[in-house]
Amino acid sequence: MNLALALLLSSVQSLDIPAEWKEPIEPFRVLGSIHYVGTAELASYLITTGEGHILLDTPCEGETALVLESIRKLGFDPKDIKILLNSQAHYDHTGGLRAIRELSGARMMAGARDRELLGRGGRGDFAFGDRFPFPEVTVDRALADGDEITLGGVTLTVRLTPGHTRGASTYLTTVEEGGRSYQVVFPASLSVNPGVRLANPPSYEGIAEDFRRSIDLLESLKPDVFLAAHGIVFGLRDKAERLRKGATPNPFVGGDEYRSWLSRMKAAYEEQLVRDSAPK
Repeated sequence: MNLALALLLSSVQSLDIPAEWKEPIEPFRVLGSIHYVGTAELASYLITTGEGHILLDTPCEGETALVLESIRKLGFDPKDIKILLNSQAHYDHTGGLRAIRELSGARMMAGARDRELLGRGGRGDFAFGDRFPFPEVTVDRALADGDEITLGGVTLTVRLTPGHTRGASTYLTTVEEGGRSYQVVFPASLSVNPGVRLANPPSYEGIAEDFRRSIDLLESLKPDVFLAAHGIVFGLRDKAERLRKGATPNPFVGGDEYRSWLSRMKAAYEEQLVRDSAPK
């Protein structure tokens, strides 16, 4: 975990939501049918099709109106959202899911092991207990590893990458732009949250193994485009500004942020595993 993200997580622990998590950013088209409609730090992605739209994640509950406004600014109607997806059942990625589900009638989908936590509104979380609740949302389809989600010619493949939450889910898709195809990854977070233990005793049985398998799986991918749940992880602000100024090639394509992020997450995980496994 890099220092900036650690500081943000520390702020959340004290219930002092960082300003960046609420700060507006002008919505924009990232690439192909993928649009950014989140805040300056908490990602929300709208994937548009001629048969309705897919929305992946929403920021905190207080920013639901911002997401809806961003969708409308881009010329789309939130009522046309057909599928809601979640990458991790934490309040900074789930706050608007219930409201948007009620507005649009969209089907809610998430990793099977996060289904109950989403239905409880985050209460009873292995990491946070009842400290960070969010509006309960019913999961209509519990996703398994390798499942495919298809709408209007767009297909997303689900890869379960648990650890950060039990049902943390990564989504993969391919988009077309300028006669080329690009592999896109929307990974769930890999950070070990403050207070979570990997061993002696683990915060949940098998958490260390879950993290290891998730890291190995994500290391096996070779995406062209890396779109994370937190903007700081993939340089959202800078890339968005360059894109608005007409930068070519598209600043969201390529770069070393994905491998760099994985390297940091793997190192942090391994260091904590050693600490947590040490005899008391």
